[in-house]
Amino acid sequence: MTTYTDSERSLGTIIKELTADLSMLFRSEIALLKFEITDAAKKFGTGAGLMAGALTCALIGIAFLFVTITLGLVALGVPAWLSALIVTIVLFAAAGLLAMLGKKKLEKVNFVPSASIEHIKQDIDTLKADVARAAGSK
Repeated sequence: MTTYTDSERSLGTIIKELTADLSMLFRSEIALLKFEITDAAKKFGTGAGLMAGALTCALIGIAFLFVTITLGLVALGVPAWLSALIVTIVLFAAAGLLAMLGKKKLEKVNFVPSASIEHIKQDIDTLKADVARAAGSK
């Protein structure tokens, strides 16, 4: 590989190097973008799964609440309704815990690939400066 000083490089050499650098740069930016989108999708999936678990527990809790009311009315004072009530309270507590965990996961999801956008802005600024410098050296 021949090395040139800035004054010895021809415009063709500069364009060739610029094209190779741009190609590598855009491949890197696309790889970063893919990583950020994949990471956001994973976090979203986890949060959505926890929220689905919370909904399931809440629905089961409502079912047990009705069973509790029914048993309480049928057998006033019989310990069976008390055990059903305890199960209902535990299910609602689990639903609340899952909902809080799911909310925390969903809040962490960033759907805007900010690092990629910032890198692309920096790349554009660098390219503008390089083009201006190359145009000034003619």
